[in-house]
Amino acid sequence: MFRRQVEHGRRAPPSGLDALPSDLVVEILSRRPPIYDLCRVRAKTQQAEHRIRLAMVMLTRSMAAKRPPLFGLPHDVVVEIAGHVAASSARPMDDLRSIRATCKAMNAACSDPAVARRVALENETATKWDETERYRALVARLAAAGNPEACFITGMALIFVHRNAQQGAAALDRAAAAGHKAAAYVLGLLLYRVDGGRDVAKQYIAQVEGDVVDGEGQAKAKWSNRECRRCRTQGLLALRDATWKMAGPRVRAVIALPEDGHRCTARGCGLSEHWSGDAVFCSDGCRIRHEYAEFFLLVTLPASAS
Repeated sequence: MFRRQVEHGRRAPPSGLDALPSDLVVEILSRRPPIYDLCRVRAKTQQAEHRIRLAMVMLTRSMAAKRPPLFGLPHDVVVEIAGHVAASSARPMDDLRSIRATCKAMNAACSDPAVARRVALENETATKWDETERYRALVARLAAAGNPEACFITGMALIFVHRNAQQGAAALDRAAAAGHKAAAYVLGLLLYRVDGGRDVAKQYIAQVEGDVVDGEGQAKAKWSNRECRRCRTQGLLALRDATWKMAGPRVRAVIALPEDGHRCTARGCGLSEHWSGDAVFCSDGCRIRHEYAEFFLLVTLPASAS
């Protein structure tokens, strides 16, 4: 019978999804996995393809309308989630772009300055070396948001490359206020050269070491340089990264040690305490003088910037 209808030019009866009304197709597909339906229908007619696309669009809109964003979490909680991703991810910017596309609530959270301040910029090593211009733009954007590592990198470049001590010190101060120890270390050494800034410089170095201070301002702990040694290395690496593309020969920065009239006669002051290389000092003055000499002894700058 079917063959006779075809031979006489009549249209064959519809089969499969073509035989169903559009609203029924939508209802069927909304109750079954979309990927399964898509695989089944792609081999059918163009009309069926149009129906499956329409069904998927309607299903997506229906699910978006019924489901609250991130199950109705408050904005500050979503910001905290995005901030944790930014601080703990091995590729923070890539992961932030991925979660930003999940929903409107997460998109708004990723745009919050609180998330930018927590981005682990030190994990963006691939971008730093492979996409230099993009990395510089990222550092500038994060520094404007108050990211401590970005402020530290910006401050080092402003002071030692662009010779802008005022803005560079302001950037280092923002990073130090956010708890960045390497920024506090470098800023303390720079302020030690300034008349009237030595007491503030010692406070920055005390912040680096976490010295315990009593009510009279006297530290009760040993005058160690354990954290200073780590921050010294971090500061020299940041200086190298800021100047490695600058052409020309490199020269050692000749910066005389400030004369403050301090002459230490204490026995064992500055000697290594054990195999790690950490030293113990009799006062914070001896410690900062030692760190000042050790840091600037290793500072080398391009001739154009020195």
